[in-house]
Amino acid sequence: MKRQSVAYRINLLLGSVIIVIILNSGIQLYFNYQINNIIKHASKHDMPETLNSLAMLEKLRDMNFNLLEYILGDEEKEQEYFDNLEEFHHFRALIPNNNDKAQEKIEKSIRTVEYFHEEVAKHLFKDFHPDDKKQVDREINSMSGDIVWPLERLLNEMKDEDFSVVGENKKNKDIIHDDLPKTRLYLKLVDEAEDMLSDLGRYETGDLSARQAFYNDALQFEIFLAELKPINQKPKEIIRINEIERLYKELKAGGEHVFGYYDAQDKIRALQIIEKLEQNEIKEAEMLLEDFSEQAQRKVNDSMMNLNRLSNLIFIIILVLASLTIVLLYLIIFYIHKTIFIPLENVSTAVDRLRQGKKNVQLSMINHNDELTDVFFSLLQFQSELSELDDLRRREQHRQEEHLLERNMATRSLEQLKMTQSNIIANEKRVSLGTLVAGISHEINTPIGASVTISSTLSTKIKDFLKAIKTGKLKSSSLAKFEQESVESLTILENSLEHASNLIQSFKQVAVDQASSHRREFNLSKKLNEIKVTLQHRIKGTNVKLNIEGADDIVIDSYPGDLGQVITNLFNNALLHGFNGQNDGDIVIRFHQKGNSVKLLFSDNGKGINEENLNKVFDLFYTTRLGEGGSGLGLYIVHNIITGLMGGDISVESQIGVTFQMILPLVAPMAKETLDE
Repeated sequence: MKRQSVAYRINLLLGSVIIVIILNSGIQLYFNYQINNIIKHASKHDMPETLNSLAMLEKLRDMNFNLLEYILGDEEKEQEYFDNLEEFHHFRALIPNNNDKAQEKIEKSIRTVEYFHEEVAKHLFKDFHPDDKKQVDREINSMSGDIVWPLERLLNEMKDEDFSVVGENKKNKDIIHDDLPKTRLYLKLVDEAEDMLSDLGRYETGDLSARQAFYNDALQFEIFLAELKPINQKPKEIIRINEIERLYKELKAGGEHVFGYYDAQDKIRALQIIEKLEQNEIKEAEMLLEDFSEQAQRKVNDSMMNLNRLSNLIFIIILVLASLTIVLLYLIIFYIHKTIFIPLENVSTAVDRLRQGKKNVQLSMINHNDELTDVFFSLLQFQSELSELDDLRRREQHRQEEHLLERNMATRSLEQLKMTQSNIIANEKRVSLGTLVAGISHEINTPIGASVTISSTLSTKIKDFLKAIKTGKLKSSSLAKFEQESVESLTILENSLEHASNLIQSFKQVAVDQASSHRREFNLSKKLNEIKVTLQHRIKGTNVKLNIEGADDIVIDSYPGDLGQVITNLFNNALLHGFNGQNDGDIVIRFHQKGNSVKLLFSDNGKGINEENLNKVFDLFYTTRLGEGGSGLGLYIVHNIITGLMGGDISVESQIGVTFQMILPLVAPMAKETLDE
């Protein structure tokens, strides 16, 4: 049977799922592409064709209405006509050029509208002017108010006067042949004047026969006026007759003026032109544009229907693919559960039983020739190896117990080592303090005081020495150091009595500072010189010189005792390492203020330090003279005091001898113990 791994089967199943997902995604991408193409074509071609063709049709109709309103006298409609014509061409420019038959209709409609515009510009705007009609209206209204109405009023007055005197005339003959004919003529003159004005109004509206009617009415007016003149011979009547004749002549002259500059046929011809254009060019252009817009709208409807069909098809395909995916996932889950999860569950159950110590576990074997089959065979082999494993576990437990015992012993040794380290550091500090005490003892002013100090120091050293002997911690270096310090103390006692009275105050201050870590303000130069006095006995009888250089007015707030510890350790380090084997040399302590800190240099011109050792000099227990007086603690203590307690910084360089550079703040930081208080 060909071997197929579990990973291979899982990958095969996952590959089939991925294929279905890719197929689904591909179909969706394809249909999305089709939908995007339809939408893109509709938005770029079909919709612009529909909307802009409808807009062109609307503008064409607006142009026709503008012409009708222009003829009716609205002169502003001429500019509105041209604006609509410009918008008509603007909407045409927005219609995409597809080079199909529909475009031919648009172009034909454009040519039709252009011909329409040429006819309008040639025969309408050029020959017809609404302002002429307005002028006619103004003149007719003026004649009505200034001529006809006064004429009617005058004739009516004369008529009324004649009526009023009819009853006074006793002669019937005078009434019949004089008063009644005059009244009739007055009325006819009024009618003829009104008819003449009416004829002008009809002529304005385009009635060409009104012109001849005007002249006919004027002739009748003249006839009636001629009949009236012989009857009215009174002076007052003659004046009125002359006024009537004058008004008549103005009315006739006004009519002739209207006939002279206003041709009523212009409006008729304009209306005929518009009617002709409406029946031909306008109607044809409208039909073309309507046909084009309907065709474009059908394209839009077709695009929407295609989109609807595609969306329905996509829904069906997604539903089918989702169903296939669900079925496939169900089959995959069922297959994985049967071929992987159930065997894994059996393996897990068997492992739990074996972990509980049950050695004889029955396993349902499977034979798929894969990793799970290998696991089952391994479990069978594991059953046979459990006994041996138990033996190994017991041996391992015994070995762990031994390791635990060794670890406890190592822990206790480490604790003892730490305790020894603490004791050594304390001893180093006591040695430094002993050096100071030895200096004080060397310089004390009275033999009794010197003897008491020396005896106290020797008693302490002897006790420490005896304690070291009793505890078995005595080293050859400690023995040599004890012997050296004892000899030096006796020498100091013998040779330094005469210097005690002048230096006792300095020794007291140094002793107090060295024995404690109290903080106070002190003069740096004075303090260094006090420390120098305590160290002078170490270099007596040699050519080693200790010099201090710096200003006398620098005052710092720090720890003078710890500063003495630093200078003493550096001094001892210079004697022990720098001037080892020689009796001459220079040690210089220089200091100066720099801002809020003091730069302190401790230099010697001794042997110096190798470059590879410079980075190790401040390490704990590091020394190049182990067993020869070096403990590896001196510079370690110096570094801790400068960088920790005094809040400064220290570095070392070795070119000619060794120079330790210390940067000390004028005001040291508060110690942790002080802050806690």
